[in-house]
Amino acid sequence: MAPESGSHAPASGDTLVLTDGRLFTLTNVENGVRGWWFSAMAWDGTCTLHWNMRLEWDAQANVWRPAGAREAVPAVVAASRSRVARRRSEPRHPQLE
Repeated sequence: MAPESGSHAPASGDTLVLTDGRLFTLTNVENGVRGWWFSAMAWDGTCTLHWNMRLEWDAQANVWRPAGAREAVPAVVAASRSRVARRRSEPRHPQLE
């Protein structure tokens, strides 16, 4: 994982994965003295975070995580994204044969 001071910085629309596996989309991000100040909306729309923490970029999973988090998340992200893709690929109206 690259440190937050690297070439990649958090931006609106990026995915944030908390250590408990919950997925959020960053909506506002500002760099502060003690880390990033951000707002983020849960993928399921149930809550919004307004927080300040240091973040690390996980290039393998293509997500941001709290600095120091070492849990494996790619499977969680991949499963969530495949469910969304599956819903979009299903026909809206059943075909009659």
